[in-house]
Amino acid sequence: MRGGAVFFAFFILFTLASLAVPVPLFPGNMVPVWFALTSTASSLISAVANGITYGLVVWLVFILATKRLDESGVASSENKKGRNQRSNKRRTVKH
Repeated sequence: MRGGAVFFAFFILFTLASLAVPVPLFPGNMVPVWFALTSTASSLISAVANGITYGLVVWLVFILATKRLDESGVASSENKKGRNQRSNKRRTVKH
């Protein structure tokens, strides 16, 4: 669910930034050329293409980073759990 929110937020961010700043940004600048679009629709379609592309890139980085952090968190908690169990055991001393 968090991944969807990350994608949506960055989709909106990159779409609005592409509309506000008239700098050609790949791949949005290639879409009107590929489909021979008019100048009125090309800026909006270019902005949406940029939003989708860079939203997916940020979403993918987020998913991979989250998985890596979860895996390292599980490993470290298991190590702590193992240490706590060993320290709670009492040694018996025979006289």
